[in-house]
Amino acid sequence: MKAIAIKQFGAANELTEMDLPALTVKSDEIKVETHAFSINPMDIAGRAGYLSSPFNDQWAFPIVLGYDFAGVVAEVGSDVKDYKVGDRVFGQAPTTRPGNNGAYSEEVVVTSDLIAPMPEGLSFDQAAALAAALPIAGLTAYCAIVTNLNVQPGQKVLVQGGAGGVGLFAVQIAKARGAYVATTASPSHTELLQSLGVDEVIDYHKTSPADILKDYDAVFDTVGDVDTGLKVLKADGKLVTVAAQPTPEQLHHLQQQVMFQFTNGTPADLTTLANYVLDGKIKLTMATKPFSATDVIEAHEEIEGHHVTGKIVIHVKD
Repeated sequence: MKAIAIKQFGAANELTEMDLPALTVKSDEIKVETHAFSINPMDIAGRAGYLSSPFNDQWAFPIVLGYDFAGVVAEVGSDVKDYKVGDRVFGQAPTTRPGNNGAYSEEVVVTSDLIAPMPEGLSFDQAAALAAALPIAGLTAYCAIVTNLNVQPGQKVLVQGGAGGVGLFAVQIAKARGAYVATTASPSHTELLQSLGVDEVIDYHKTSPADILKDYDAVFDTVGDVDTGLKVLKADGKLVTVAAQPTPEQLHHLQQQVMFQFTNGTPADLTTLANYVLDGKIKLTMATKPFSATDVIEAHEEIEGHHVTGKIVIHVKD
């Protein structure tokens, strides 16, 4: 199989195209023919040798990097019942895996819990971008807005930090649920957030949300300012934070509900998020490059230079 791999840790130019033996499948595993994969900051850390246990527990050179991908099921183990050859899927390579089993390749081996069916209408490139963005930022926002805050139509929601990776998903999911959405952001992000349907953007450099908002049903804190969020909530409102540990006093408020979120998303949640994208309720930005060592190296350098908006996707095949 063709792969982009490294023979030693180092700079982006260590990435090299090479032919590696085809991957084998155990009884509970699925081999996916890769059609597209994404480039992520974690890949840069892996290339440089900065990842530790459990990521590198089974690694041996050459190492094929990459976690997020989209493709077609090529082979299933004897115990696999929920997928069959020919299914279009997207998802992530295992966290702990041999060095030859990464997304920067023509094939990757996974288990059922790491993938989800691709919704009709998505391209493989779009699905790879989704696989990169949704499992971490997307699912964190989804679990907060839908599972823990249970946002309903007509409710008022404050997302603290709406322009961040998680916040951008959160404001869009809340709008998709029919809520009135306010958020905090710097002025440079106001236009973007308004284009995503946010009803009120507060410049946190100048104004505290607590000074102008009141009686909100829900607050999602991604910046670590629980006190301000609580001041915005109505008496029986709910606050979820992913950026600070609430104090015992905050956790035991008589009426307001406060919790720190440990995100546990499911493949079904991933599919729901993908359908939001397909329906235009969530917008993603991505750039696509061809499957070559030169282009993967370039993608790594762009990410390291902080010159990327959205996701970079490598197109392997149609």
